[in-house]
Amino acid sequence: MTMAPERAVAFAAAYLDCLLPHLALVRMSETAAPGARYRIGAYRFGHRHLTVLLAGTPDPEHTAHALLAALAAEHVTALLPGLGEQRLRAGAERLARAAFAGPA
Repeated sequence: MTMAPERAVAFAAAYLDCLLPHLALVRMSETAAPGARYRIGAYRFGHRHLTVLLAGTPDPEHTAHALLAALAAEHVTALLPGLGEQRLRAGAERLARAAFAGPA
């Protein structure tokens, strides 16, 4: 079995580890201008990393964008008060694993 799903799960967890303590700052940088988030080098690096991990799935580039969308600072800021950190992390893990599950 490939380790790619576990690496994607680890990526999501590490992303949240970095994002949560600096949520307000990251949110400001991601929303400073329309599309700013997608021009940040860290986003492009994370997208490329996930795209490589998702090789062999139906649309790795789109799926990488979809996984990163769930980790956007504005999205996390909006959901965190209602869901809490534990549910947010569990949901990110489920999304990362589901990306490798294939069609239902």
